[in-house]
Amino acid sequence: MNTIFKHKILTGAMLFGAMLFASSCDDSEGLKVTPEVPYADKTMFEVITSDPDLSDFVEVLNACGAHCADSLFNHSRVYTLWAPTDGTFNKDSLIDEVEAGNRELVFKYFIESHIANHLRAASGKLDESNKILLLNEKMATFEGDHIKGYTFSGQTISDANIRVWNGVLHKLSSPARYKYNIWEYLKLDSRIDSVANFLYAYDVTEFSESQSVAGPIKDGQQTYLDSVFVTKNDLLNSWNGVGMLNTEDSTYTVYVPTNELWTQMHELAYSHFNYNQRRQPNSLTIEDRDSLRNLYSRINVLKYITYSDNEQRYVDSPDSVMPAWQGTSTFVSRPLFAKAQLEENVIHEEPLSNGTLKIVDKLPYTEFDLWHDTIKMEGEQESMRTLASTSGITINNIIVSKDDIAKDTTWKDTKLSGGSYFQAKSDRNTVTLTYKLPDALSASYEVAVIIVPEGFPTVNDSTARPSELTLTLSQLAGSGNKKETLYTTTAVRNNPTRVDTIYLTDKQGARAVVRVPYCEYYRTWNKDDYGLELELKTPNRNYRDLDKSIRLDAILLIPVKDAE
Repeated sequence: MNTIFKHKILTGAMLFGAMLFASSCDDSEGLKVTPEVPYADKTMFEVITSDPDLSDFVEVLNACGAHCADSLFNHSRVYTLWAPTDGTFNKDSLIDEVEAGNRELVFKYFIESHIANHLRAASGKLDESNKILLLNEKMATFEGDHIKGYTFSGQTISDANIRVWNGVLHKLSSPARYKYNIWEYLKLDSRIDSVANFLYAYDVTEFSESQSVAGPIKDGQQTYLDSVFVTKNDLLNSWNGVGMLNTEDSTYTVYVPTNELWTQMHELAYSHFNYNQRRQPNSLTIEDRDSLRNLYSRINVLKYITYSDNEQRYVDSPDSVMPAWQGTSTFVSRPLFAKAQLEENVIHEEPLSNGTLKIVDKLPYTEFDLWHDTIKMEGEQESMRTLASTSGITINNIIVSKDDIAKDTTWKDTKLSGGSYFQAKSDRNTVTLTYKLPDALSASYEVAVIIVPEGFPTVNDSTARPSELTLTLSQLAGSGNKKETLYTTTAVRNNPTRVDTIYLTDKQGARAVVRVPYCEYYRTWNKDDYGLELELKTPNRNYRDLDKSIRLDAILLIPVKDAE
């Protein structure tokens, strides 16, 4: 979604504090309904410019440019205007902002907060459910009755139902307060400005010729009476983003970490996104690496802070909530979190125009929930696999359905990842398989391979032979193709009577924890981009008691905490 501003919201907070409410008036006499007056041949603009109670509002409107009034109150459309009367707001501060170059902000935050492009009369009983869509796409309430009076956005209407050629005019005893949405409010609270600064840094503002008002041609160049700039932000979406927090037609609950919590979580994430210079076909520049590290180490901290109130109807349990983040796939189930755990850390709650922003000093997530995930490579994944030699070796993918496994055997509950495995079969020759492992972090992992036994799913336990494998984890480093060995396990045999998981182990047989030095979190799944790889190799010599084939279900990088 686009946000139309001439500038980014850097001065949003400045407009509507004390300056709007320089004074206020309380209409204790109740609503005065104006009878029909002979304005049928006058436009809204003609009426308000001749009304002595509305000179302040007209001055601000004119300060925004003569074309603003013309474009708002032309003869081709009808409007309802709730105009604040003189002396109820600080017109000079608003005009100063226009002259400082913030016309669009004044127009949106003040002028458009009082206008709807349809007719709404003060008539009969209007309850709080009577919502008005304003020109700035905010929703306002219009409620009351002819006895107690009517209000607009909580402000008393002092003069109602003034009918004009192209609409209805109501006069307000105080200006309507602008209602910030979540995206706008992020910039207004200093306790969370670290999050706001990161997200707003991805604003891109471009000139919109189609939405600008053309002026005369001067010196052969097109000039514009009203130059409109459109601001876009790629993080304002649910796909690898924080949700459409700048839209009024979505409703969210957002749990935003304090600056202190943000710093704590980000320091850990930053250590896990240490990019290497090497990435084929071209090396990464220092700027490239900094940009990737800056984005991914931060957005992964924030990816579960946003919850769509509309989507919660799809969650069966009222005690659980589902984040809006869809950074994996819309076809993959998103995690559920206990709502009580999120709520117990709320230190401030702010109701806003498109939901609720809650500031938290703790989040019930760890790095394993947010970014340090298990990485799985299927054996069948041909695009990431290299077979060193095909001499004397047959290869195929073998699909195993549940119907293939006899129900009266010990294998009846066995499941394979993806329902199939890759087989590189040989009676005599050495088999060497290498897999690239995408999107690993500069973090600690246990490394495992899942090996399927010979003859599966009809395994003869008495004659089944194990495979013996050398496992080597390595990573390409630097700007060239230098391969650095991170860990090697030799002569590891699988149990041929089950689908067995083999780990990289130390000399004592304990699972090895390997710290991968460089992050390769590119999200491309392009084989040439990645330098982390695992080699699986059978022995050079032949042993009668060994199966020289490799039957690989999957490779796993299992995240563990870094050593202190």
